[in-house]
Amino acid sequence: MKGCLTGFSKLVLGVFLALFLLSLAGIATARYFMTRLSTLPSKPVFSNEAVAPGASPSTASEGGTAPNPTPPATTPTAQPTLERPPNSYDAVVVQPVGLVLRSGPGVEFQQLGGIDYNDPVLVIKTSDDGEWLNVRLPDTGQEGWIKSGNTQPLTAQQPLEN
Repeated sequence: MKGCLTGFSKLVLGVFLALFLLSLAGIATARYFMTRLSTLPSKPVFSNEAVAPGASPSTASEGGTAPNPTPPATTPTAQPTLERPPNSYDAVVVQPVGLVLRSGPGVEFQQLGGIDYNDPVLVIKTSDDGEWLNVRLPDTGQEGWIKSGNTQPLTAQQPLEN
């Protein structure tokens, strides 16, 4: 009877050990694929787009002819420098998926565009209820409203990461 009990306990322990190892392997595999799928692929470049400086023309298109590496000469237009309103501050978007820029403080207002993660904004004012921020994009000067709580004020110690 003692030998039967020992054999049965070895069988149960072996089954539990096998299930434990299989679950660890499954978790490791799931974590591997989650991290592989969480990185975004590189942005595709199409044949009708200009090649970015520093990029090789051969990587610009797959199998087709490479576009002209030098874009046509254009005269850059200087963006007008807009005044900083009083009590405004620089901030950066901390929402990983980015934000929707709207024409007014609410979801019922028209979408004007989007702001990517880690993009700088100038916060001009806060709505009366504190739920929305009126912001200006420094590179284009476009103004709109974003949901509050999705930005972090910039300080001199915090450089903007790309």
